[in-house]
Amino acid sequence: MAAITSSALVARIVAGDQAAEEELVHRYSRGVAAVLRQATGDRCISEDLSQETFALVIEKLRRGELRDPERLPGFICGIARNLALSYFRTLRRQNAGANALAGSSAPPEPNPMDQVLLKERAEIVRQVLAELPTERDREVLFRFYLQEEDKDMICNELKLDSLHFNRVLHRARQRYKELYQERNARRTTLG
Repeated sequence: MAAITSSALVARIVAGDQAAEEELVHRYSRGVAAVLRQATGDRCISEDLSQETFALVIEKLRRGELRDPERLPGFICGIARNLALSYFRTLRRQNAGANALAGSSAPPEPNPMDQVLLKERAEIVRQVLAELPTERDREVLFRFYLQEEDKDMICNELKLDSLHFNRVLHRARQRYKELYQERNARRTTLG
């Protein structure tokens, strides 16, 4: 049986097709598991979050929250990562509450200077990414490093094999590094 496209799969899920929901889970469960294991470092937690991920994905698909069905893998990956982040935020809040009850203090917030430097560095990264001459370089770096998407998902969407992806990523990093160093050199001479 030929694999159905992401668009067709999404359309079937929107129509309430249970077999399409099972196909979705079957098709993307390995990638989601890998993303969640990397994010949590715990197999049990990642299994729980994986179930939540697919339940939420199906719910959002039925509500029409995915604009471009061909971007389904990234959509799923983003939801998985957001659930992992939410899990750790909740855990952190619970630990902070327990520490407060026990009389211990939470770690200090970054000082204002550190916050300014972090924001400045993040802005430089965004600007350098935007200056990269090719869309594919921008997309690969953004998706792999900033969105932390699974390599296999990116390869599948960009129609690259693993080895070719590694070369593309390496060249994109080199171009990024050169632009970043040029920008730093300009800042140093101007400042």
